[in-house]
Amino acid sequence: MITCYFVQRSNKENLCISPYLDTEKVDSWEEGESVQLLSSGMLTKTQRDEATYALYSAIDFSVDRWIQNKQYVPRLLVTALIFTASYFFFSLVIRDPLPMLDELAISFGLAIFSWSVLAKRDTRSSVAQRRRYEMKVRSSEREEVVEEHLFALETYLDEVSSLDTLDLSKALCLVGDEKLKGLSFEGSDSLLTDITSSMKLYLSIHNKALLKLAERIHQQRAMGKTDENLAARLFHQSMQKRLDLSLLALVVVLLES
Repeated sequence: MITCYFVQRSNKENLCISPYLDTEKVDSWEEGESVQLLSSGMLTKTQRDEATYALYSAIDFSVDRWIQNKQYVPRLLVTALIFTASYFFFSLVIRDPLPMLDELAISFGLAIFSWSVLAKRDTRSSVAQRRRYEMKVRSSEREEVVEEHLFALETYLDEVSSLDTLDLSKALCLVGDEKLKGLSFEGSDSLLTDITSSMKLYLSIHNKALLKLAERIHQQRAMGKTDENLAARLFHQSMQKRLDLSLLALVVVLLES
């Protein structure tokens, strides 16, 4: 069973998180494996289309990475052969006042170009296309399930987004008397663990900086360490629309749960 989650947000882009972004699991997914999409309520047609697009994009990403990793050694050997052959060819054919420099530059250029061409060819191979097609068919036939406990995440995002930006920044970094609001999640521990893992996987691809920041804040909070400089930076980046502060708060409380 492949479980995906659709988290609705009031003033920002909705989140569709899924294990499809895990490149290492592409081999283990079976052709007939069922897929379910959990959401806090019935989705509209626009939201269904949004979820489908997000899942297809995740599948394209994971299959491309999977086939490139699978073909890494053959691609490396071919590229090395092209580099070596071009270096000796230009060394023997072209006579110039700067021996080796021109040959190395040309050979490196050809090697990089060859690597790029071979990588694109791998993503368009029949193996990759078949795997991509199978996974997309299964995702399009997904079962949509209402999971009311996801509403707690959506409510939390809405509530913290309405807080004063400076107060929320201070609360995250244990500065002053502000306390970070906790997550009221009444679902099972296994569900919360799976949501947290899927969220971390999503951010590791789409917003690695936010994930690293959340993990840093989580570690500091666990040690009871205050950080006024970090709080000021969070406030500054949030005001400049460079940081999704409410999502950061959610990830931190998920890590703490």
